[in-house]
Amino acid sequence: MAAPGEPGEAAAFARRIDPAREPGLSPEQRRLMAQVEYAQRQRALQRRLRSRNVLLALGIGAVTFGI
Repeated sequence: MAAPGEPGEAAAFARRIDPAREPGLSPEQRRLMAQVEYAQRQRALQRRLRSRNVLLALGIGAVTFGI
């Protein structure tokens, strides 16, 4: 087996598992996957909202300072 950095060795990429098509998953594994995906979506949403709020605050501050 070749080392990961050697040329000619195909890089192994993680693939997303579709819980609906994966026959070997237990209901507990499906529930865990759903929880993890939900947490990831929530973190991304919080990051977007935080940056939007910062930009809004800067805009309001600029308008207030201009007055």
